Amino acid sequence: MIWRFVNSIVLFISKSFFHGLLSRNILILEVIGSKTRKKYPIPVSYYECDDGLLLCVTDRKNLWWKNLRSVERIEVIFKGRPVKASIEIEVENKDIIQSHLKELCVHSRVDGFFANVGYESGQPVQEDLEEAAARMTSIQLRLSGLNS
Repeated sequence: MIWRFVNSIVLFISKSFFHGLLSRNILILEVIGSKTRKKYPIPVSYYECDDGLLLCVTDRKNLWWKNLRSVERIEVIFKGRPVKASIEIEVENKDIIQSHLKELCVHSRVDGFFANVGYESGQPVQEDLEEAAARMTSIQLRLSGLNS
């Protein structure tokens, strides 16, 4: 219940003039339900590791990501603007998932907190990354049509 409230605030801010408050760390995935065909806006943390290449991870127990497995392209709200993106989902390769999770955790300790990853000397704890990667799904987005 609390997350529904928090997400509605995040969605409002992300689509408004004030998107800069969140745009450095959060984007909105426009997920289409496979059965309902309804559009669901999902706020997710991201890390831009390359110009237009974004990494996200989510706990596998969150079921919404399964709607992305059969999709090659998706619309996202990135820095306040709707943008098309190609999408790749990784569920099985723990090395890739761990690598993406580490990038996110280095970028933002909030991501480390939600993934139960601790830090030593400012770096994510390797054992925590390995454990978290076993229960995560990686979402890689390549944005197209950016006019930055």
